[in-house]
Amino acid sequence: MTRKNIERVIRTRRLTAEEIAKDAEIRRQIEEEYPPAPPSSRASTGMLSKGLREAIRNSDKSVYQIAKSANVSPIVVFRFLSGHRDIRVQTADRLAEVLGLKLETG
Repeated sequence: MTRKNIERVIRTRRLTAEEIAKDAEIRRQIEEEYPPAPPSSRASTGMLSKGLREAIRNSDKSVYQIAKSANVSPIVVFRFLSGHRDIRVQTADRLAEVLGLKLETG
């Protein structure tokens, strides 16, 4: 497989109408060849994740305070809350402990 030599182009002026049209066509071709992934529904399906997110949001503590108390990166917690990433069970355990949550079967 041959490797393409890609050169970064930095524009220092306004684009012409032709350049705008050319960029739009290139973007259309790329999206046709590589369609965007459908939005993840993982964040909204898990009952444990949903409960943990609600507990974090409803806490009197800030997200930063919760994360630091649980020895978890605040960025990890913010991304978890926004649905951009999942967390490990160990991380969920730490957050739940800081929030005083317990899992009950029922």
